[in-house]
Amino acid sequence: MLRLLLVAGLLVGLLTLTLPAGLGAVRRTPNPPAGAIPAAATPTSLLYGPPFAGPLPGAAPEPDGADSLEVAVYFPEEDAVVSMPLGEYLKGVVAAEMPADFAMEALKAQFVVARTYTVRRMRQFGGQGGCPLHPEADVCADHRTSQAYMSRDALVQKYGPAAAADFWARLSLAQAETEGEVLTYQGELIDALYHAVSGRMTESAGEYFSTHLPYLVPVDDTWGADAPRLVEQRRFTPEAFARAVAAGGEEPVLAVTAAARAGLPPVQVTARTAGGRVKEVAIGDITLSGRAFRERLGLRSTDFRVFWQDGEVVVETHGDGHGVGMSQYGAQGMARAGKTYREILTHYYTGVSLNRLFETQAAELP
Repeated sequence: MLRLLLVAGLLVGLLTLTLPAGLGAVRRTPNPPAGAIPAAATPTSLLYGPPFAGPLPGAAPEPDGADSLEVAVYFPEEDAVVSMPLGEYLKGVVAAEMPADFAMEALKAQFVVARTYTVRRMRQFGGQGGCPLHPEADVCADHRTSQAYMSRDALVQKYGPAAAADFWARLSLAQAETEGEVLTYQGELIDALYHAVSGRMTESAGEYFSTHLPYLVPVDDTWGADAPRLVEQRRFTPEAFARAVAAGGEEPVLAVTAAARAGLPPVQVTARTAGGRVKEVAIGDITLSGRAFRERLGLRSTDFRVFWQDGEVVVETHGDGHGVGMSQYGAQGMARAGKTYREILTHYYTGVSLNRLFETQAAELP
């Protein structure tokens, strides 16, 4: 019965040429608007929508390949929902999420992850949409709430015609060679979180997002140790630092001032996660989570240390992003070491299976 319902939903989705008007205009085009969203390095949002409703259906019709399915994408700059083939959308996502010189196996891994992320939100697969900016969209072309996106025209502007054409050809090959592949855990699509790089250990979903998922647990990420801007230092005056951390309260300001006079550290790290990141910090009598501290100061990650230098507060971060799931630069490091995209996926997502949409049998993962 579940299989019949999913197939029926799929057929309805394929027959729908326009979506009802919502917050913005709705139109259908085979290609995304040019230059809609700039590239971004790291998606930071937890996935929206309920888990996948059940096992992937088998023996269902697959018209022109699974990546020909239509996905509704909201483009904030145009205030428009665009219906486009899943494969074309994914090429724009991977173009924005990974540099053009990344190895093919890293690109393939990103395609599988981005496809899983997207399909899990598509209404024709039981999702409720993953775009908080528009109720009719499956996903947003916005890295702050969904996945980054770059159109082919924007790719030309960034890399030039020749390099953009070469990158697009490689994206098309990676998309075709992973056609319809998604990651599942015990028969359900996973929350396919990913980030730029941690450089040491990835983070548990339960530590950062307070939702434990058995396939999003800390794993080694020294594969990403060669990532650019892996370490960053931010410098603050004691006053600016205290005000940023205080978020309207006076206690951190007084505590930092007192620490400066006494030559004590500006903050105390009171707990770390299993992945080695900061779980809690104390500033006087105030306790903040590592995530709250990161967000108040606009830091790259929760893997940080805080110290005084020349009368200023220095916050040194390691890595870029929330640290949960696949490390993009880690995937590149593994690919350069000769690992396949399947080996990359099974490293960063524990205990998962690789399935193809409309097929019930999982592919063997190493």
